[in-house]
Amino acid sequence: MFAFVRFWSRRWTGAETQRGRDVMVVEAVHALSGRSRPTSINDVARELGLDQSGVSRMVTRAEQQGFVVRRAAGRIGAASVITNTDAGEELLRQAHAWQDEVLRALTADWPAEDVESLMTLMERLVRAQSGEAGQTQ
Repeated sequence: MFAFVRFWSRRWTGAETQRGRDVMVVEAVHALSGRSRPTSINDVARELGLDQSGVSRMVTRAEQQGFVVRRAAGRIGAASVITNTDAGEELLRQAHAWQDEVLRALTADWPAEDVESLMTLMERLVRAQSGEAGQTQ
């Protein structure tokens, strides 16, 4: 499984090698956006399972690329609030479209029920690891 994840995680880079990290940041901010509180660097770091300082650099780059906006939380010394821009959401749509295309290509000769089983099991694995084990999509 590790070889599978490692192999495919490096395949979509868009125009440059750092694009995958931008997608990671935008994906994490998007996933966290439905909560009742603003998204901080620490939230993104927890979502990605990475250290705060590395994620801070990743967010800075995504901000420079125009994919996210970081603004003060309103209090002096408060954490920054991070949100996706329209360009970030478009990057995310493109990444998801690429993932769908790759899955279709990899499973082109599979029976439809096998593809559906694969997707169901992968979604279950992700939900179990994110604390959503009892939820359905």
